Amino acid sequence: MADTNHYFPLFLGMYELYNAHKEYCIEGFRELGLTPGLPKVLSFLLFEEGVLQKDLAAACKVEPATMTTLLAKLQSMNLIEKQTVYVSGGKRAFAIYLTEKGRIYGEKVAEISANADRLAVSDMSEEEQTLLYSLLHRAATQLSNTKTQSKKKEWKDI
Repeated sequence: MADTNHYFPLFLGMYELYNAHKEYCIEGFRELGLTPGLPKVLSFLLFEEGVLQKDLAAACKVEPATMTTLLAKLQSMNLIEKQTVYVSGGKRAFAIYLTEKGRIYGEKVAEISANADRLAVSDMSEEEQTLLYSLLHRAATQLSNTKTQSKKKEWKDI
């Protein structure tokens, strides 16, 4: 990590944390036979099943075509099942559910990730941990709430 007396861009700190977390978790995910992208989907479904495929793609911040590929892989591993539902206008959609095996895998993914989270903050006081989570959430909310137009303007000014 950079010397704390010098400016260290947030995005570099976030990349450093993301990569360290990913490297910690990746071996456990590989042992489960999970390739990149699959743990995120399982984690989401562990907390919200029956979500429509298009909504799952949006929640996981991936393109619908990418989600189709991820779900095909999870289905081939017998970790999810798709149920056909009809939405407004009689359009066909798929609701996604974990199988029993998928729930077990989702719980293992959650455990691996929670271990990485605990290790990451293990030398911080409870107050520091609360502050870290609060600041990260605040920064994410601030960026998410930025209007698209102002983003486009900022990019043009670069």
